Amino acid sequence: MAETTEQETSEATSEATAQETQSSQREGTEVPPEVKAALKKANKEAETLRLKLKEYEDASKSEQDKLAERAAGAETKAAALEAKLNRIEVGAAKGLPAELAVRLQGDSQEEMEADAERLLGYVKPAAPGFDGGARESATNTNDMDSAIRRAAGRA
Repeated sequence: MAETTEQETSEATSEATAQETQSSQREGTEVPPEVKAALKKANKEAETLRLKLKEYEDASKSEQDKLAERAAGAETKAAALEAKLNRIEVGAAKGLPAELAVRLQGDSQEEMEADAERLLGYVKPAAPGFDGGARESATNTNDMDSAIRRAAGRA
């Protein structure tokens, strides 16, 4: 791309010099060599400055591209994490184990809830824990006191 710009600039410089030479010959006046040299030098400096400007513009575009790429990656990651959070929330609300909650399918909350209901049909109900509910008293007749009474004949 820079080569194309260099060629276009050098062609434009050559055309400007040629047009000036032709116009001065038509008028019958010659352009002094000092003026020609100064014009040539000014054109080269302008060409160099145009190339530097182009490089800076390209560098800033690449920075913008990098930032846009990072922003797109962050948005994708945020969407994936939000979907995972939704799965876990739906699973917890339906009583699914955490290992199964992350496997829920669906794009909307309703679809995930329906999938959670289907999964619950395949999961065994959890055994009741020892920490809640009424407890029955033990009616074990094989305790030590009963064994002694039976041995003594008092049972």
